[in-house]
Amino acid sequence: MGIISIIRWIHILTTVFLLGGYLFLCAFWWPVIKRATDDARLQVRLVSLTFRRFFTAVVLALTVQILTGGLYLIPHAYRSFGAGDEMALAAFHALLIWKLAAVFLVIFLVPAQLFGMAFRITRMDAGIHAFDADLFARIMQRMNVVSYTIIALLTFTVIVSTAML
Repeated sequence: MGIISIIRWIHILTTVFLLGGYLFLCAFWWPVIKRATDDARLQVRLVSLTFRRFFTAVVLALTVQILTGGLYLIPHAYRSFGAGDEMALAAFHALLIWKLAAVFLVIFLVPAQLFGMAFRITRMDAGIHAFDADLFARIMQRMNVVSYTIIALLTFTVIVSTAML
């Protein structure tokens, strides 16, 4: 197994972690918290504790994905397409542009979600911001929309990646 194969597997594992983590939060964790208790303060506490761990891991995984993404994909393209295969290389570049657009949106949305929304909830939990149940509900609605958007973008990048190889 060469270094490119190791880098590819690291990239795939971080993709699985990100996609699986977001799917778990959206499909299971947040709905369970809502149904388990009506106490908004307890919901803030549970969500805050979850965000502290989850977003630390997400930022680390996203960093690893960015570093490994180009390292395994670009050498594959230039090995696979020879000098007489300009049409295939052009198709590869077109797919690469779509993938990079989706990746850049994810790179924008994750920090926006972390620093714009999750920090408000963790500050609310720490007592830095006054507790507001309506604000918490609105933030959680936005978090869900952004999380499902991230899931869609990550799924799109997986589909495009499989078409590229």
